[in-house]
Amino acid sequence: MYTSEYFTELEKSYKLQKAVLYWLLGFIYVAFIGFQLGRIQAIADFNYNLHEIMYLPFSIAIFAVPALFLIYILSLSKYLRLRGRQKPNLRTIAKTFVIIASIVIIFFITEHQFQEVTTGGKFEVTQKQELDGEYYLIIQDKRVKTSFNVFQLIEENQEYLISFSWNKRSPSKGKLERIEHLDKVPDVIKINR
Repeated sequence: MYTSEYFTELEKSYKLQKAVLYWLLGFIYVAFIGFQLGRIQAIADFNYNLHEIMYLPFSIAIFAVPALFLIYILSLSKYLRLRGRQKPNLRTIAKTFVIIASIVIIFFITEHQFQEVTTGGKFEVTQKQELDGEYYLIIQDKRVKTSFNVFQLIEENQEYLISFSWNKRSPSKGKLERIEHLDKVPDVIKINR
């Protein structure tokens, strides 16, 4: 027979695991959104401090999420132990599926973005290619996507000051960030003292 103390303990346990779950999901989602906003170049151009603040939730989440996850697992196991074995309803299954799916998607997107690299320096454009309406420059055996205007202005077998981003998972593809003629870049920068 169940007593009122049992139901009180069960309710407290349920509320605790639910509150911890909301905090955990809140940290994960806010960190992900902040990380995505921090990657937007227009924000960095507008205000660099704001750009850096966008990464703050992600930095906090690195430490808070593992602790909250542990607390959640402990509180959930306590709640399930008190409640006993029951068949979950469709709403609970749907919520669980959405939560797990969103966390997995966030994990894979973030992990993919951690593999991005930006390379810059003096490079020779060995070839220009047009494939299916897309324009590419071949730089160090990488097919670097560019705009039509840049494609028209660049000459093959010429050196340029180039910055492009690429992903370690697909090292043969990239995206042009910046390109300048070398004659516009000074050979020596003089510092007045």
